[in-house]
Amino acid sequence: MEKFLKFLKTESIGGQIIRFSLAGLLLFGGFTKLILVGALGQQLLAAIIIAAIETLAAFGLIFHFKRPELGIAGATLAILAICIRIIYSLNYVKETLPNANTFLNALTAFLGVYNNGLFHISLLIGAAIYCLGNSYKEYIRERLTQPWPH
Repeated sequence: MEKFLKFLKTESIGGQIIRFSLAGLLLFGGFTKLILVGALGQQLLAAIIIAAIETLAAFGLIFHFKRPELGIAGATLAILAICIRIIYSLNYVKETLPNANTFLNALTAFLGVYNNGLFHISLLIGAAIYCLGNSYKEYIRERLTQPWPH
């Protein structure tokens, strides 16, 4: 029994590491997104909105321990931010490479050349889904253990 509890504690510590790592990456990635959007010649307002989404996602992931609803919102915003990051990366590849005229050509170039970046993006999506499920599980547990209103 003691060995089983040790594994549960290890899983809990690993989950916290995943949550804080994703929050840190989103927080600092949000500010570097301003540079990427500026390099593409996009509007500054779009860059500020993307940075705000990633910053709110990071704070939502961190405040999961106070209120699980914020963790759910943060993880959902994290998934949205990662999808936006993929779209901007594909647009960057499309604009930079001469052979990539469409998004399909940009995707094949992205898969062929930037497969290491694709691996990191898939890890980010997996971490965001893990955080979403963990926050949702905590929210359900909290709702089940609350007393009935009178």
